[in-house]
Amino acid sequence: MPADIESETQLERTLGFTEALMIGVGTMIGAGIFVLPGPAAGVAGPAIALSFVIGGGIALLTALSASELATAMPRAGGSYHFINEGLGPLFGSIAGFGNWLGLAFASAFYVIGFGSYLGLLLEAIVTPPSLALGPLTLEFAQIGGLIGGVLFIAVNYVSTEETGNLQNLIVFGLLGILAVFALLGAVAADLSTLTPFTPEGTGAILPGTALVFVSYLGFVKITTIAGEIKEPSRNLPRALIGSVLLVTVMYAVIMVIVLGVVDRGDIAESETAVADVAGILFGEFFGVAAVGVGLLTLAGLLATASSANASILAASRINYAMGRDRIFSPKLNEIHDRFNTPYKAILLTGGLILLFVLIGDVAVLAKAASVLHLVVYGLVNIALIVFRETDAVVYDPPYRVPLYPWVPIFGALSSFGLIYFMDPIEIALGFAFVVLSVGWYFAYARSRTTDDSALAALQGRRSADEVEMVLNGPAEANNTVEDGSAIEDGDGPEGAGR
Repeated sequence: MPADIESETQLERTLGFTEALMIGVGTMIGAGIFVLPGPAAGVAGPAIALSFVIGGGIALLTALSASELATAMPRAGGSYHFINEGLGPLFGSIAGFGNWLGLAFASAFYVIGFGSYLGLLLEAIVTPPSLALGPLTLEFAQIGGLIGGVLFIAVNYVSTEETGNLQNLIVFGLLGILAVFALLGAVAADLSTLTPFTPEGTGAILPGTALVFVSYLGFVKITTIAGEIKEPSRNLPRALIGSVLLVTVMYAVIMVIVLGVVDRGDIAESETAVADVAGILFGEFFGVAAVGVGLLTLAGLLATASSANASILAASRINYAMGRDRIFSPKLNEIHDRFNTPYKAILLTGGLILLFVLIGDVAVLAKAASVLHLVVYGLVNIALIVFRETDAVVYDPPYRVPLYPWVPIFGALSSFGLIYFMDPIEIALGFAFVVLSVGWYFAYARSRTTDDSALAALQGRRSADEVEMVLNGPAEANNTVEDGSAIEDGDGPEGAGR
């Protein structure tokens, strides 16, 4: 059995549909609700609700394509793995580094946000301290971020199942708080304040979509842990598509509520717009504005914790998969004897995230992550088309994209097209990392990998039989990815004794 297949069977399928859905929802629900409503309203006014819907539509196209690919190849690495097997290791390097670094940047941003919300909660009791660390002076947001980062890294290191359980607990609590906010807002909102709907003109809608698209980066993270999801052929499409639909509705409804309660001019510069509105609502209904602000501050703490926890889980699976495919060192492709987690990949990813937290200002890098993810989303859709158009008959996923080929075509065009509306610095940084990825491929990975991709078969450079072995591996490996029974029941050399 090839080394990569053998090591893949060591990852147990411990995550069900709920855990997979909560990883997607919990990652996406952060910035879209707790940071962006104010600035987004300033860009497009009430039409920003439509921007969120358009962003959700673009994400849904890729979610449909990713669902087909994930059921065909439910292995760790997700979109990186699809692109690597579909388009070859050059594009795999771009996708792997783009996804991994993008998630690392975002994770650092999330844990610093966690530290900021933790500091806001502590202000009622003590003054949050700063800390001099050699030449660095750490603000409490960084201190709290380091504490949270170490905690989430430790949870990921010890158990994938406990990571999923923690995610469920955090996200259910968060959704409960937001449900209370939405119910009060639905009663108090004055929809007449939503006119004119496009005060900045219809030309502001797509730039608004580019601004808020960072809110939709979480759904593909579900595919990065495909090797650990039970019944992947059923649970992966449900979790991917369901998470995008759920958060799109939430974003649009909450934006309507926010702008139905306050004037957009009053929150255009605020990064705590939802907490501000919560204070108004609780003051109006219960006479205790501070309770509303505190409750939504707690929700912000939960949201950033959820995003950070899920991002660390997903990012570590990407460099684990890159080690498996020898784009990174195969030493990353090691599973802990006791905890059954890819501990080296987790430690490398976690160390990088903590380094970014120490640096402090990661906001621009986090925004550049949107460009990197859009590049990856476009490539995912192209990879699906390549798989469908080869003669590799082995490609027979349980779920198939409707309206093929229009869904992946529009998915690729809309993903690449949205990059045009990003800020120039974000585009420049994103493509700088693409260039670095290409450089890494030629300097390191090219001599260590073989292009057995579907694209190579389509171009006649490899035979369909060679692609079949790459996609599915030996027959005994297929049993572990169909329903997880071989892994869960302890079959196979790595499952013995569990």
